[in-house]
Amino acid sequence: MKKWLDKVETSIKKHWILCTIIFFILLPLLLNIGIYSTDVIYNAFGWTMTAGGLNNQDWLDFWRTYLSVVIAFIGICFAWKSSAEDRKMDKNEKLAQEYAEDLKEEKNILIEVCQSFDTDIIYKAINELNNMDIGECRRILQNSRERILNVQVKFELLSDIADDFQKCKGCDFNPCYDRENMIAIRDLYYKIEKIYLEMLNDCVVYVDKMEQQQRNEEIMQNEEKLISLLQQRICLAKDMSTSNSVEDIKRMEEEIARRRDNIETLKGQRIKNEEIKKLANSVAETINLISQEKKPQLISYFKSYMGWKSRHKRELLLDGKIQYIKYPDCNEKTDLEN
Repeated sequence: MKKWLDKVETSIKKHWILCTIIFFILLPLLLNIGIYSTDVIYNAFGWTMTAGGLNNQDWLDFWRTYLSVVIAFIGICFAWKSSAEDRKMDKNEKLAQEYAEDLKEEKNILIEVCQSFDTDIIYKAINELNNMDIGECRRILQNSRERILNVQVKFELLSDIADDFQKCKGCDFNPCYDRENMIAIRDLYYKIEKIYLEMLNDCVVYVDKMEQQQRNEEIMQNEEKLISLLQQRICLAKDMSTSNSVEDIKRMEEEIARRRDNIETLKGQRIKNEEIKKLANSVAETINLISQEKKPQLISYFKSYMGWKSRHKRELLLDGKIQYIKYPDCNEKTDLEN
């Protein structure tokens, strides 16, 4: 019964002008029936309840006055309704415009999020490390890390995406499709961010090892040059055959032996090709995972999110409010996966 009354009340509020017109049409008929009833009561019991003696002329005069008032009233109602609809339309347009501005800001942040997971520059830096300054490579890695962290702050400031959805508690639509959409985006973003930062850590380890390898190779080359110079000096000392040359030769031979030991030690510290290859392959696999699987999936989620938000903008423009749909009652086809 209550539901039926609520439906009737809603229908009356929605079609109140039509109901008013029907009421004014029925009112004189009801009045006529009421007057006739009083005559019947008067004839039967002698009770006078209304003025007697109303004739057709009196009734026509009433209709003329009544209809003029009703027509004027209906005109006022239509004018008021038209004005109210114009005000409602202006209000809806303002709400939709404000929502569109927020949506544009969110779109820019989401684009920046996608761009922050730049795997091309990491791939290039790692594969061209032999031809690139180590310091430049480190700057690339550090800039990538800082960009990710800066974008994370912007992402977390987006309304409804990174919070705990406290306002959803007690909502009749909880969980709604908007909430599930946002959670899916949030979880995927943090998953990709974790993978990307771990990849940067692996890149730093790889660069450290390659830098140490290059430094050791330079040291060994310098040691070889010094050994060659010492050997030349020994040859000159033997040709001179002075009293001091014997001691000089002995000292230089000891120096050569020490430097050769140092070279052997550095050779023992060389990174094995298998280890270098393992590190490089690990980075390459992560780059492929992000660029070919995770990042396209995130873009797909963002497109679904923006499409759903655009739908809400249209709802604000038409109805002045967002229509939330309880999950999983939504039959809309989206790119989100469970």
